[in-house]
Amino acid sequence: MFPTLNGISLIFSLIFYASLSTGQLDPCAVGNHQNLDDLVKRSPSYTMDSVPLCDRYITETWYRTKYHVMSSSPPSLSTCGTLYPVWLRGNTPSDGHILNNTACEVGFYHDCERQYTIAVKNCSSFLVYKLKPLDVCSAAYCFEPSNECVNETIQDISVSYHNITWKSYRHNIAGKELVRHDPYINLLCSFTPSADDTLLYHIDWYVDNDTVIQGQTVDKESLQDAILSAEDMNKAGKKINSWIYCVVGAVATKNNLPCIAKPSKSFFAGIEILNKTVSLERMGTATLLFRPTIPFAPMTVDWNGTQIKSDLHVELSFPEDSAIQRECQLQGTAIDCEKKIESFTYNDRLKYDDPANWHKVYSLTVYNSDGIRYYLPKNYFVLRLKTTSINEQGPKMFSDVTLHDIKINVIETENAWKGKRCSSYADPHQTTFDGYRYECQSTGCITGKTYIFYRNEEFLQEVQVRHGSCWGRPRCICAVAARAGQDVFTIDLCSGTQYINFPICSDKSLKVIKEHDLSYTVVFPTGTSAKILLYNYGLWFINLEVYPTVLDVSRTSGLCGFLDGNITNDLRRENGTFDDIGAFSYYGNHPDDFSLSWQSKSTEDLLSMSQTNYDQLHPLSRSSRSHQLCLCDQNTVSCSYKYNGCKTRERGKEYLCGLHTNSRRKRDIRRFASFIKHDEEFNGLSRVKRQTMTEVEAFTACNEAFQQSTYYDTCFSVVPNFSNETIVNCMRDLTVTGDHNLTKLHLDTALGQCQEYVLLNSTLQDENPAVTTIIINLCPNNCSNRGVCSGGNCTCDPGFGGSDCSFDVLSPPTITGILNSGICDKSEDACDEITLYGYYFLENMGTMCYVTRDEINGSKSVMSTGSYNVRLEERTLFEGYCRLQYGLESSWITKFQFNLSNDGNHYSENYLVYVYDSNCQTFHNDSGDIYFTLQNGYCFINGSCVPSGTVKTNESCWQCRPGIDIYDWIEDCNMTGTSDNPPITTTSLPVNTSTEKSTSSMSTPSFTISMSSDGVSSHSSPTTTTTTTIPTTKLTTVSTAMQTTQSPHASQSGTQSTTTQSSATLLVTSATEKQDISVTPTDVSTSTISSTLLTNPESSRVPSTNSMITSTSSAHSKNQAGSSSSSTVSSTTLTGTISTSRQGKSESDKKKALNSQEEELTSDIIGLIIAVTIVAFAIIATTIFMIKKWIKGKKKDDVSSNEENDVCNFPDSNRNLSTKGNLNPDNIFDFKSSADKFSRPPSAASTRPMPPTNDLSGIYDQKYYDKLFCVTK
Repeated sequence: MFPTLNGISLIFSLIFYASLSTGQLDPCAVGNHQNLDDLVKRSPSYTMDSVPLCDRYITETWYRTKYHVMSSSPPSLSTCGTLYPVWLRGNTPSDGHILNNTACEVGFYHDCERQYTIAVKNCSSFLVYKLKPLDVCSAAYCFEPSNECVNETIQDISVSYHNITWKSYRHNIAGKELVRHDPYINLLCSFTPSADDTLLYHIDWYVDNDTVIQGQTVDKESLQDAILSAEDMNKAGKKINSWIYCVVGAVATKNNLPCIAKPSKSFFAGIEILNKTVSLERMGTATLLFRPTIPFAPMTVDWNGTQIKSDLHVELSFPEDSAIQRECQLQGTAIDCEKKIESFTYNDRLKYDDPANWHKVYSLTVYNSDGIRYYLPKNYFVLRLKTTSINEQGPKMFSDVTLHDIKINVIETENAWKGKRCSSYADPHQTTFDGYRYECQSTGCITGKTYIFYRNEEFLQEVQVRHGSCWGRPRCICAVAARAGQDVFTIDLCSGTQYINFPICSDKSLKVIKEHDLSYTVVFPTGTSAKILLYNYGLWFINLEVYPTVLDVSRTSGLCGFLDGNITNDLRRENGTFDDIGAFSYYGNHPDDFSLSWQSKSTEDLLSMSQTNYDQLHPLSRSSRSHQLCLCDQNTVSCSYKYNGCKTRERGKEYLCGLHTNSRRKRDIRRFASFIKHDEEFNGLSRVKRQTMTEVEAFTACNEAFQQSTYYDTCFSVVPNFSNETIVNCMRDLTVTGDHNLTKLHLDTALGQCQEYVLLNSTLQDENPAVTTIIINLCPNNCSNRGVCSGGNCTCDPGFGGSDCSFDVLSPPTITGILNSGICDKSEDACDEITLYGYYFLENMGTMCYVTRDEINGSKSVMSTGSYNVRLEERTLFEGYCRLQYGLESSWITKFQFNLSNDGNHYSENYLVYVYDSNCQTFHNDSGDIYFTLQNGYCFINGSCVPSGTVKTNESCWQCRPGIDIYDWIEDCNMTGTSDNPPITTTSLPVNTSTEKSTSSMSTPSFTISMSSDGVSSHSSPTTTTTTTIPTTKLTTVSTAMQTTQSPHASQSGTQSTTTQSSATLLVTSATEKQDISVTPTDVSTSTISSTLLTNPESSRVPSTNSMITSTSSAHSKNQAGSSSSSTVSSTTLTGTISTSRQGKSESDKKKALNSQEEELTSDIIGLIIAVTIVAFAIIATTIFMIKKWIKGKKKDDVSSNEENDVCNFPDSNRNLSTKGNLNPDNIFDFKSSADKFSRPPSAASTRPMPPTNDLSGIYDQKYYDKLFCVTK
């Protein structure tokens, strides 16, 4: 029976309704709703913390809140873990039904400022809510505990350091136990438990507001288990210097969430900065304080009873500030760059129980080093502390952590030094720091005497001067010595002396800048600077300026006076008494008694070139105010007394102390200074002052010259502290001399003054950038009107050079001496340059060194010759150097011959330089005939000195035997009893290849000694390894009880041949590198603890052995069959001949060597002789057979006598050479074959292509060619 139409419609309606019902999932069913996070924080009793809850970005769906219901009354602002809590207004739906209610957002003015419609369904035992994203971020839904919650709030919650858990891992390393102890710091969440002993406590841990542990549960008996460990921190990727807190709530059962929870106060776990803002005076010091709040416990490795741990350091750095970095290298410096945090080994772990052992205050001292400029661009800078790297699991959270930045405020309390300058110009017009002007002429500044110009005793720094006659009675400074501690920089031009150098530099504290040929600036550790300007006015003299810093205030003495802003006390004598400044006149009555009181004592004279005086100078370490300052930026640490403050512009290059002096030999300063004197140019050039101008005439001349310079007018009108002092000095000199050329000198002095004032005044630079650019970029002496000035540098006209274009380029420098008379010893110097002394070595001259290099062998023959051109590098007016370049081959001696030229047309004389090695070579000068001899007991092989008996590297049968061959190795495998000295293994480096890597090794039954310059070593059976780094400029011996050396000629398929020696010595020699020698006991196999073992505990937690331990050992040598062979053969090899191809060897020595070897033959050789005899008979028989066969063939050839001979005999050989098809009879040198010509027959032991210059026609006549090549005329 078929259904009716209405029945069919009903069936489809039911199917449609079922499908529709299936599409709307029941939110009460498991999987159809989500759990809402942070229910503890959403309580109306939970105050908003530093990370407010935000429901703006939640997904719109159904949420279940176990044991919580949405708040039905408006909570207060800043509760429910957010700023604007959202509560529910309306009734709860009946069981199984859904009801749309209004959710209200609490605001500042109303408890329902925003409204949202949300659906709520009653699932009988719980409610679900269809929550929507809110409009603002600082808003969240508020939920409160239901009636099923424990209604109790936990009190006295806090987080603190608890203890350290040590996890130990044992490993068996070659039969010995290694134990690794990994520490893990634990923090405890402590609180007062409820009186109800049945309650449990739910704990959540937060680190920097991120959840690290959620749902930790303890009871009243296990409160000590409420911990956060370093393992938890590592898993969460957290490190120290984090804020940590715990949230605790009481629950009835373990799986429940607390309805009421309370957080602890945040605990700072790390290293806290105790003074985040520090103030210090300018050029003063300040102390930074920091303290760890939890202990640092490193991993401990217990190896063979010795416990080893690593250390943690806190380093200091200065983060970059782009605004400051444009001008300054650093904003500040530090006296210390790091501090080590105290820690203890596993055996001393109980010390961590007492906070006094680790909760200590550490300090770092910082220093403001910007002391030169008058005004600071910023009166603060930022300093940063950071921990070092730790590659260990337990303390991993301490690694590479940046601590809180520290702001350093710089306070200025003293201004008396700003704009001040002490100077001495011309003959000499002197001015003290506070501005008192006076002169020091023949009765005050006596020629040949040294005076204290400036002194700061507290910082052990001073400037001394010496005067000479300018043009009669007046005196000019002709020598200056600047000193800080045990450093002295000297310029001495008196009486024709030409000396610019450091006679001593032990503290490395002076910073000398050569600005150009005639200008030097010396910067003292305090920032005080002395500017030295050289002038040649018929003779050389010096203008001197000293610019003070705040550290000079009330500390100066000498001719510069007492700096305190009070001009009346400037004339303070050496004994402390004062002269009245009103008692003297600038033009007549001079304060000579004051000047004479500052004459230096003979024992303090820095210009005396006395080594005794230099040796008694106190180092800066003796000064309580001087500190080595450390630059801690860019991951580098560089500590020095040298001033490293900010400066706007530093023109020129630093003149480094010790750059070109022999570091191994104490210099004879008097001898050095004497040979660079040059008197010819200056004799008879002194002028006598004559009064030929009135003061009015002198003023007119000087004023006209000064007014013609627009730069001077700009300086006078714009630059503070700049005065007309130089015009007054100009007038004074012209009234006496009448020489108009002096106006140029004084104008240049004035512009130099102006430049310094602009450089020191950052405010002026900011206010007048255009003027600053012009003044700073002035060229010296206005390029002498012989060039174009651009950017402070002169481009000279053709024919002129020097930094100021005042020198004639046609004349090359005159050489008056060469360092060490042109003899350079490779054992004491790199010999990569040769220093020249003379006059003048100038900038912008294009001076070239034209060098010819000869490589000379032991018989004084030239092995090879090369030439090259290299630029002359100038250091000072009187000192320069040429680079030395070496060829690829080694030689006995290298001789350089060179001359100089500025233009390639005019050349200096030729000069010679010899390079040798005094370790084994002796220098001789026989009336100008220079030669070198080899010392007894040495060979000279491949350009290196080799002591007698030395064994060639990895070649045990080859030795240095000077009695046989001094230039090559001698093969001698029977070393026992053949040498007076025990065998020596050495590494020899070729000449001037000190950077090459080399390796030598020596193995013994009880030790393995391996040495490699690149740090690669091989070990045999060690348990411990002792490594010693040895400077290779010395000889180091390591003695052993027995030596077994593998022969280089051992058969690959047979048994290895070894030689045994009862005692052995390892001698290590090299050029400049250091070699590492590892001495390893052989009672167990070599074992290396892998770095993975120390950092990966999961892969190494085994009871006895560890796969992360890598063992390497050298097995005994085996033959191809796999059997071990190490038998000792007393004598296995007989060398038939000994190579004696080098020079200097006699025939008697050869015979003596051969006879000594024949005497060593034993009965074992008899069998070899018999075998050789049998082979000889066989060869003779074969030869006879071949001769007969050849004769038969010859007879056949004679039949065709009409044909041209195809074979010819060499006149000097029995060998035959077929020439058919190779030669053209018309031109015997026209080879048709594509093969190369050879200088020796192809059958020779070696061949080389014949160079094109080998013209045989210059050696033999035509008849010889005809006979040689069988040519018939």
